[in-house]
Amino acid sequence: MESITTLHGTEIGKLTPARCNIFTVKRNNRIILVDTGISYDRGRIENALTRKAIIPEAIVLTHTHFDHAGNVAWLAQEYGAEVVVQKAESEVLAAGDTPIPEGTYAVTKGLVSIGKKITQAFRYEPCIADHIFDDTFDLNRYGINGYVIHTPGHSPGGATLVIDEEIAIAGDSIIGTMPGNPFPPFADDVEELIRSWEKIIDTGCNTFLPGHGKPVNREEMIREYEKRKAQ
Repeated sequence: MESITTLHGTEIGKLTPARCNIFTVKRNNRIILVDTGISYDRGRIENALTRKAIIPEAIVLTHTHFDHAGNVAWLAQEYGAEVVVQKAESEVLAAGDTPIPEGTYAVTKGLVSIGKKITQAFRYEPCIADHIFDDTFDLNRYGINGYVIHTPGHSPGGATLVIDEEIAIAGDSIIGTMPGNPFPPFADDVEELIRSWEKIIDTGCNTFLPGHGKPVNREEMIREYEKRKAQ
C-alpha cells in the first residue's frame, strides 16, 4: 500500500512488511502506531523505525492477539510510547495471552480446533496499558484528528480508528487478503461483528484498512455487510 494523505493532511502508511499490517499515523510531525506485529518481526520493525526516524508517541491496538500485540511491551519501553487498548482486552494484554477466536468458514474452524491445543505458542510479553477505554477514545491528545471506537466481534475488545472521517483502520474486523470478500475468517461472535460493521460504515469513511492485506473500499464493505445482514 502506498501512503495515504487525507484532505486534512494526516498521513497514513505501512511501517514495514510484517505478519500483520502495522500502520503509522502522522500529522504535524506527531506519530502514533497502530498494532505492533508478531515478536519475530521485531528486527525489521526496529530497522524500519530507525530508517524512517520514527519515534511513536502512542500505540493503539486494534485487538490483543499475538500477531498484533507481540511487540507492544518492547515498543512502549524502548520509545516511551503510551499504549491504548479497549477495556475488554486490557486484562489479556496484561497477561500476554491470546484467546483463540472461532472460525467463520469450514477450513478456519478446523484451524481453530488445532490452535486451541497449542495456546502456549500464542503468548507474548505482557503489557500494562496506559489508557483503557470503553466506547471511544479521542486521538487529538496525540495531535491526530480522529478517534477510536469499540468494534467487537472478531474479538471482545476489537477497536477501529477513524481518521479525519475518511480512513478507518479496523484491524481484523475486516480482511484484505481475499479480493471482493472483506469478511474475516475468524470471529468470536459473527452477529456482533456485523453490528460493528454497521458502526464502521456509519463513520462515513471511504477507505478501510484491514489488519491483513490490502485496503477495502466503501462499496465492497456495504455490499458484504448487506449480504451478511440478510443471512
